[in-house]
Amino acid sequence: MTAFRWGILATGNIAGSMAAALRHVPEAELLAVASRSQASADRFASTWEVPRAYPSHAALLADPDIDIVYVATPNAAHKQNILDALAAGKHVLCEKPLTTSAADTQDCIEAARAAGLFLMEAMWTAFFPAMRRAQALIGEGAIGTPRHLSAQFVSARDPQHFPNLFDPALGGGATLDLGVYPFTVAQLLAGPIASSRAEIVTGPTGVDEMVVVAARHEGDAVSQLSFGFRAEMPVSVLVTGDAGTLAIPQDFHCPDRLVLTGGGSPEEIHLPYIGNGYAHEAMHVQDCLRAGRTQSDIVPQAMSLSSARLLEALVP
Repeated sequence: MTAFRWGILATGNIAGSMAAALRHVPEAELLAVASRSQASADRFASTWEVPRAYPSHAALLADPDIDIVYVATPNAAHKQNILDALAAGKHVLCEKPLTTSAADTQDCIEAARAAGLFLMEAMWTAFFPAMRRAQALIGEGAIGTPRHLSAQFVSARDPQHFPNLFDPALGGGATLDLGVYPFTVAQLLAGPIASSRAEIVTGPTGVDEMVVVAARHEGDAVSQLSFGFRAEMPVSVLVTGDAGTLAIPQDFHCPDRLVLTGGGSPEEIHLPYIGNGYAHEAMHVQDCLRAGRTQSDIVPQAMSLSSARLLEALVP
């Protein structure tokens, strides 16, 4: 018996990724999709075998059978989509970043609390088995006290193929698109960030295209975080402690391999994920709802708000 019925707002690539993932999630049914046109919604519904296709977000939100809404629209639309979904009585999983400003993030959190509904930023990285294991190893002291973290997510993008990312009006820029990943992994593995400063290269459209951040954590670890659109680099993270290191040498945003060094030979730890990886965060949402929780204990709303404040301070 299906316990949770999902609806997706938008029909882009990431919406398709979630549609594929929900097939691997027990007790989940993708019941509906909404787009700005009936034709777009119909194409998506045909591809992913979604029973109901709506020509507007409002039409999907009016469907009384939908329990959870996944927001996969452009960044600048997230706040209004979240508020509309909450007003319609739906639980919300919103693609990162939750919104484009700290004030808007706070507004959404307060609206969810007032409604007594679940709201979580879809930071899928935090839910991968390998990332959960990395957190546990560091928490258990496998590398001693973390002293330094380096993380980079630099991936070539261009306005022709990724127009939304270069449009300030749509919440474009490297910080909101890619910067959320290094900032999140830094907080997951080295603790809350106390302060940060950045060097930023702005492109001709006015969005930030390359960024390097120096950050200090509350426990006095330091981090160097790089993200941007102008090159292709390994998407990696390295945490150095006073008794060893822990590395995710590639694709730290969707990891399946850790390398732990703690005084002896490096140990490789392989932890596969389900399908394309998005299933883990969807399963977590359902687990939270079963337990009656209105926010995640892995990506709590306070973390999303902290990240929003940090990112906003870098690129006002």
